Amino acid sequence: MEVRRDPRSFLFFIILLLLINSPEPQQQSFNTRTRYDELIPREHAQLDILNRTRYGDFNPRHRKWLNVSGCRDEDGFAWDLLPGVIAKANTHGERALGTAWAGVLDGSILGQERDALPLYRNLSGYVQGEWVRDASSRLRHPGDMGNTTHPARDPFTNAAMGFDRNLTGPSGRFRVHITELEDKMRMDVNKTISEVSAKVVVGDDESFGGNWWEFYVHGVHFRDSGHAVLTTTSERFAGIFALPHFQLSRALHDTSQHFLNWTILETIERQIHRPFPVWNPWTSLPAGSNDDMMGVAHHCEFVLYLQQPPSAQTVDMDWLEHEMRFPTGAPLGHRSQLSMSMVGFSPDCGYVIESKGPPGYPPSEAMHLAGSKTEEYNDRARHSIVAFAIALAFQLSFLIKQMKETATPSMRSRVSFYTIAMMALGDGFTFLVLIFMYLFLGTAQLAMYSIAFVALFSVLAHLRFLMDIWTVQAAERARQERQQAPSAPTPPPAPTPAASEPSNDLPLAADAFGTPATISRPPPNAPPGLPLPAIAPAPRPPPRPQTPILIAPDQDDPLSDDDAPLLPTRNPATAPAPVPAPANPRAEFGALYSRFCLLLIITFFVSIQFATARTLYRRIYFSLLSFLYVSFWVPQIYRNVQRNCGRALRWDYTIGTSLTRLVPLLYFYLEADNVLFAATDWQVAAVLAGWVWVQMVALASQNILGPRFFVREGWAPPAYDYHPILREDEEGALLPLNVTTASDDAIDGAEAGSRSAAEARDKGRKVFDCSICANDIEVPVVPAGADESTVAGIAGTGMVLQRRMYMVTPCRHIFHANCLEGWMRYRLICPNCREALPPL
Repeated sequence: MEVRRDPRSFLFFIILLLLINSPEPQQQSFNTRTRYDELIPREHAQLDILNRTRYGDFNPRHRKWLNVSGCRDEDGFAWDLLPGVIAKANTHGERALGTAWAGVLDGSILGQERDALPLYRNLSGYVQGEWVRDASSRLRHPGDMGNTTHPARDPFTNAAMGFDRNLTGPSGRFRVHITELEDKMRMDVNKTISEVSAKVVVGDDESFGGNWWEFYVHGVHFRDSGHAVLTTTSERFAGIFALPHFQLSRALHDTSQHFLNWTILETIERQIHRPFPVWNPWTSLPAGSNDDMMGVAHHCEFVLYLQQPPSAQTVDMDWLEHEMRFPTGAPLGHRSQLSMSMVGFSPDCGYVIESKGPPGYPPSEAMHLAGSKTEEYNDRARHSIVAFAIALAFQLSFLIKQMKETATPSMRSRVSFYTIAMMALGDGFTFLVLIFMYLFLGTAQLAMYSIAFVALFSVLAHLRFLMDIWTVQAAERARQERQQAPSAPTPPPAPTPAASEPSNDLPLAADAFGTPATISRPPPNAPPGLPLPAIAPAPRPPPRPQTPILIAPDQDDPLSDDDAPLLPTRNPATAPAPVPAPANPRAEFGALYSRFCLLLIITFFVSIQFATARTLYRRIYFSLLSFLYVSFWVPQIYRNVQRNCGRALRWDYTIGTSLTRLVPLLYFYLEADNVLFAATDWQVAAVLAGWVWVQMVALASQNILGPRFFVREGWAPPAYDYHPILREDEEGALLPLNVTTASDDAIDGAEAGSRSAAEARDKGRKVFDCSICANDIEVPVVPAGADESTVAGIAGTGMVLQRRMYMVTPCRHIFHANCLEGWMRYRLICPNCREALPPL
């Protein structure tokens, strides 16, 4: 009975997983609401301090402090490093702008339309590179950072817990994603300073497993000079309120102070009128959640200085940026990449880092931070999506051709179910990634959803192919299960009857040749009369009802002995136990479909977890996942060996599928500036490409040299060999029946056609007739009484290719290999005698 499974249960399971992994809504309790009411007055107080302070009021060397979080003496921050950091940032600015940097410091260059520097006024984009640790950095213990930062003060946290973002190594990777949208970010009236935020991704190569962190910083961007100052903000560090005191000069301090007065006030007003409380509008957590609800945040604060060098282009930068954002079709030519230099400083953890590049390092080794504008990145992302769509289209075309090729049950029985299942699983994983990729990239949403639909269509096509393969191979699985099942106990023999039934024949005298004659006695129910004469034929028994022979609907092959239904026997005691009816293949495939969906969902969520793991763990996981994904030809190779069959797949399908599935992986492993910012690894790329090449070579050798060419005898189950060594003696019993040269007399007396057969015989060969194409086959034959060297020569590797040219059936008929393989694509019976043939 077919068991139908309701797919709504799996949909409910997916929704349940999404609810479990979604963040919980922040419920307002009495304590949190009271604490939130205390937070707003404190922000107003810190804003008031920002309004009343002047340049130089915060000078830790002269014991001048600010009454805001993190800028007090009792907080224990390493503010004595700030003057050195400002001097280093000034050095980067002077090296980038030259003599114009003096005008930036005194404010004379700000707001001038004439003689404007060729800089990007909008920094929306990303830059990445390497950072190095400065010699002035310190290694500080959490106990040296003051009472407000020590984890032991919190009884609900682990005292041994380390600080996030604490860079202790000498170098690492650094990437900044800058957001400066004109319709969202605010700027002053003169458009000299604007609001900017950035996501920082920093890694420490020397940490255990290659740890990395991701956080947000907020600050200001001086549009005319191309430099920006950003900082983190938390409950124990009021970075945004003290940001003007981190500026490089008095003019920059005054400009940023006036700009932050009204922008911070508007942010606080929006914070008050929100329906749900926002604890920190300038939070540094990547998820944007409330990081200060527990009162203590165990992470290092960060102050970031960025400087953009002038562009080498002579084109108007304002026009260029406008054309990039709102394209009209004008030729842009070569566009300079977005590049910056960086100086970073952690006031509580005490480390100072800067971007790796000149003059400390040669240009051939590093060039500070380089990247591209958001518009260029969006174009590159769309081009990558289009290229992936083309790869999926080719992949689908190859699959459709293969499905047409394997339209018969004989061909479907050769294809490995797990090979197609691995491809379907990879396409399903791609579909889920493309659906959620918009949350990470933030661009090309329509294009990604369109290509996700193509990936889903590929999954459905593979599932349809899987259902056809599973249905055809159900009989083979049932036969294997019956062979592996324990045999039933043999019943005792039937008792011999005590007295036999008297014979109906009476003995008479012998005839002339000495043979005794008999006369048939009439049967008991015969009518009375004279007995039948001796020469009369014996009465025939009534005919038995013949059982009809069932032929499969596809006319592939008749039912084998294992698959045929049991016929009734005369003795029920000796009859075998009835075989239960086989399960419905579609019901079994429904169970496999459920497992497929569950495995796909588990793989997707595990991959999400490893995407945020340490660099070493993430690299190992995705490398293993990629290796398993490109191993889709291994099940097909194994099935060819087990069944001793080959040529299950088309060559264009094998080569095309390998390329279309391998090239996207190689793009992420070899392209340094890929759209997912994945780290390159040419060694893993070489392993993946080499592994796919090895599988294709194995498939080619199985098609040319035989499925078990590289398998030692005894490693695979016995199977019929269609390419045996033919022997002329009777012990081999393999000499085919359709031989053209039957005897030596026939050869000697034949005409021109027979002379060629005689020459072939002299060379140790025989000529046979292929009944499919009606042409002759010349094959090597071991002569009678041949020594071991002759047999070894024919069985050696030198004759393997010649033996692959012919095929001998179990009924001792020989054909060309191509002829019989083409015949067996449709019917598994001998073309001559109609005997059933074992599948290839």
